[in-house]
Amino acid sequence: MEDPLQQKAVPLAAETVLWFEFLLDPQLITKHLKKPNPDPSPLELMSQFISVTPDVVMPPQFDLTSPEAESVPGGIPVTPGASVTTAADMSNVDGLRIPRKQMALKILALKVATWLKWNLDVLETSLPIPKQLFLLRDLCTVCFGKLISIPLPQDFQPKITSDGHEHAARFALTFYHRWVLRLQILKDIAMKAARPSMANMFVPIEPMHQFFAPEIPPQNSVEYLQDLCKSTEPFYVFTYDTFVTLHADTETMRQNFEHMQQISLAELRAQIYYDLVNFYLYTKQYRQAREAVNECRRNLKEMKTDYKAESAKYTADDYLFCHVNDDELEGYLLACGCSEQRTTLTERFNAASWKQYKDIIETLREDNYIREIPLINRRILELDIEGLISQGTLKETRTFEMQVAALNVVRSIFEEGNIFASVDYFEKYKHLNSFIAIVDAIANVIPHCNLSERYIVKNFVIDCILKQNNGKQFLLHIQHLQLFTPIELRDLEQQSAEEEMIVPPLATLNEWKFSSKIMRIEVGSLERQLIACTNANTVRKLLVKLAATNPTKPLWTVNPSWEIATPIKSLLMSMQRGFLQDFAYVLLGKAREMTAKNDYIGAVSMLSVLKSETQRQELSNTTIVSKLGKLVNWEILFIQIIQCLDEWNRKSLDLQSLGNRCKQCLGSLQTNDNIIPRIEIIESCAIMLLNLGDWNALMFLDKRLPQLELPIAFAATVLDMEKMKGSKKVCRDAFDLVLQTFVNTTKRSGGGGGGSGGSGGGGGGSSRNSPALAAATNLQPFLKRIRHQLIFSLAISCLGKIQNILRDDANHDLSGEYMNLWPAGIPSPLAYSVRVVCETLHWLLTEALKYYPQTITWLKMKGDLELAIGNNEAAMRCYVNALITGTDYCTFPLQRNVADDYVIHKMIRCSSNLGCHMQATVLCQFLEEIDYGIVFKKLTEKSSNFTDAMDAYYNCIWDTTLLEFIINLHARKGEHSRKLEAIAIMSSLELNANNNEEIKREAAAVRKTRFLRALAKQYLL
Repeated sequence: MEDPLQQKAVPLAAETVLWFEFLLDPQLITKHLKKPNPDPSPLELMSQFISVTPDVVMPPQFDLTSPEAESVPGGIPVTPGASVTTAADMSNVDGLRIPRKQMALKILALKVATWLKWNLDVLETSLPIPKQLFLLRDLCTVCFGKLISIPLPQDFQPKITSDGHEHAARFALTFYHRWVLRLQILKDIAMKAARPSMANMFVPIEPMHQFFAPEIPPQNSVEYLQDLCKSTEPFYVFTYDTFVTLHADTETMRQNFEHMQQISLAELRAQIYYDLVNFYLYTKQYRQAREAVNECRRNLKEMKTDYKAESAKYTADDYLFCHVNDDELEGYLLACGCSEQRTTLTERFNAASWKQYKDIIETLREDNYIREIPLINRRILELDIEGLISQGTLKETRTFEMQVAALNVVRSIFEEGNIFASVDYFEKYKHLNSFIAIVDAIANVIPHCNLSERYIVKNFVIDCILKQNNGKQFLLHIQHLQLFTPIELRDLEQQSAEEEMIVPPLATLNEWKFSSKIMRIEVGSLERQLIACTNANTVRKLLVKLAATNPTKPLWTVNPSWEIATPIKSLLMSMQRGFLQDFAYVLLGKAREMTAKNDYIGAVSMLSVLKSETQRQELSNTTIVSKLGKLVNWEILFIQIIQCLDEWNRKSLDLQSLGNRCKQCLGSLQTNDNIIPRIEIIESCAIMLLNLGDWNALMFLDKRLPQLELPIAFAATVLDMEKMKGSKKVCRDAFDLVLQTFVNTTKRSGGGGGGSGGSGGGGGGSSRNSPALAAATNLQPFLKRIRHQLIFSLAISCLGKIQNILRDDANHDLSGEYMNLWPAGIPSPLAYSVRVVCETLHWLLTEALKYYPQTITWLKMKGDLELAIGNNEAAMRCYVNALITGTDYCTFPLQRNVADDYVIHKMIRCSSNLGCHMQATVLCQFLEEIDYGIVFKKLTEKSSNFTDAMDAYYNCIWDTTLLEFIINLHARKGEHSRKLEAIAIMSSLELNANNNEEIKREAAAVRKTRFLRALAKQYLL
């Protein structure tokens, strides 16, 4: 009977050529490379030749005496006891002492590299670093005619044997030093942060710097390449025929070095300087980089000129040594400030903004006929210049500002929808020579206009002449532009002299702006400004102007949307009608509007001005004004508490000072003063102290206030936890208060309270003042303002405990911190709404994770909750997020405290419910003891999810029993290729049953991390 586990060879494609066939037929390599799409490709072929080379002499930086293949990247196992030539012995070896098969493979690899023209850009992106080392070593060995160790020592003597050649050795040294400079950049990048695109270039187990015993000094390579550029000796490069493929009958192994081809010194220097520029820029040697990039450009132009003189059809593909990318070279030139490309108007425009607007006038003039810069950018620039000049930051006159504005007006002529730009300009600069600036801007653009554009300019000029007060003056300045004929000029003079002018069909801004002397219009304009302004001093001025009009109603009634707190409004209404009443009401109303728009700084600024107003000497002795000052001070505190809660963990106020002010505010409740803060401020101060961790300060407050019950109860819970070290149940005041929120009575007519506004949030409809209704009313505002992580945890655990008791389902119990603190039972559980509890807990977990997204226990509880309500995918997302966070984004091994059996069982259930049975199978390995009955059942079930391809997770399996069952399963189903894939996974050395426990744990950890990353890509991205 055929053994189902016996591995069978997979048939190859007919056009595929195996590597050893090139050893048998020397001409096959040339025929293969000339194919349009050779399989394997040249790079794959070269990589294969390097991999199968039976190295006898290898770089001393690797542990070559180790019998394991992994000790040499790209090498093969070395037989114990075999003679291995060390680096010390190489200096004593003269001539090539390499077996013929090994030499033949090296020649084939070098021949393919010559086919690729030794392009380092191609080699370094397609070959791993170890194979680049082997290729470079083989090149030097063949060129020098003796065994060479890579990297070259600092005292390296370039002695050439009879098997080598001087021209070839010079090329090898040049290639080596170019590679060293590039490798320094790759090595530094790899040490700082591994890029995904470079993942195939480095060994995944060892960092790249361990390839070198001492690090390669780049300065030696820089000096060699600089001397090479100064040299005038001819330089030769390899051609394809230089390397001779070995045949069984070939006796000599010497190459045809006489076939090497000389290249021009310009081509050599262009490539060398290009490599030096890359190194100089990376090492921040900008002066040397600028010199090198100029030399590279000069030699590149000379090289192209020489080759074009030889052949008009010469292209970049015909160059033997130079592989300079024109686009990258232009990037280097731009980086060094040597580019010959003309900068665009947008670049000049942006550069002028950084140079105190130098040459901005010339740029705007040129843009008026090119029209490259967006008009909105030019308008922003104009406003910036106006603001800087008014503040004294920009040392320019208003004439400069007017020139910029005039150029923008002319540019707006050619833009649709900018019909009012000129009216604002003439109004703003009517006391300056505004017409001269406009005429100069028009004179600059007229020579570049076509007929239709000249017609647009003429209409603009006519409109300005007829609609402006000084139109005749404009007409005098415009005559030399030759825009109008003499007849048109006389007609314009006549029309501008008439008292009743003909209005052009296009409306102007003057027809929209009223400068009327009618009092009602002026008052309306002042009222609109009062509603729109956001500056307290402007409010003061506008109120004074409006008060001079003898209004019949109080000025604070101008905007019905201004609302202020009832206690302050009652106090203001008891004041005598006057400026202070209007000023206080308007500022309080505006502060409330700005707070609703999250403009906390502006709101506090408004109230600070009002507070200063109440502290004026002539008003501060008045009792009612003193009370107003206290209320305003508390309103400022209230706004700053809102700001602190809204900007939690981002940019905060002085929390210590804010806490002290909250204590002072709450302390006013215990004084005999006849004025106290309003209840919203008292509640906010108490919650703020709770968030700041000042538990003791809350214990002295009056518990009879319903709004303070929850903060005091949670503060008492924390203090009890500290006293009892969290090992015993603490006071159940917080538990009872939260539980009352979810009373579910039939008398309730509507939904109130509840953490998420559900229908089970309050007390009965017949008792509006019941404790349950008060708790329901206060719970949601309280939960919305929680920010302290411990209070979040207590509230979440309390709701989770209530959820477990009310649901009474062991399969859907929630697990989390502090669950043992709360009572284990609830009397009459049917009287409470489990749906509202679930909604409230879900909302609270979402809010808590916004502020502390890496709290693993909350992520797990949210996963439990999502699973309980049937959202399997959302639950899986939470669990995966918890595991990824617990491993610091897969940088540390997964620990049992993060992924215990409880969580893994939940994840298995989610995967099964989603139809991802293979994921559930892999997760079974995470358990302390694998239940193979469940595993085998999952494997036999058909996946109903396209993301659960069975063979996609083979490399995440480390249990050999599981792999054996999979192999048998594929054999019974006749799935031959998938069976072979599973066999290949099972034959990995790290999964050998004879390995010690440490190796097994490491193999399991690697596969766990790989599986977590796969889950993260599916559920988190």
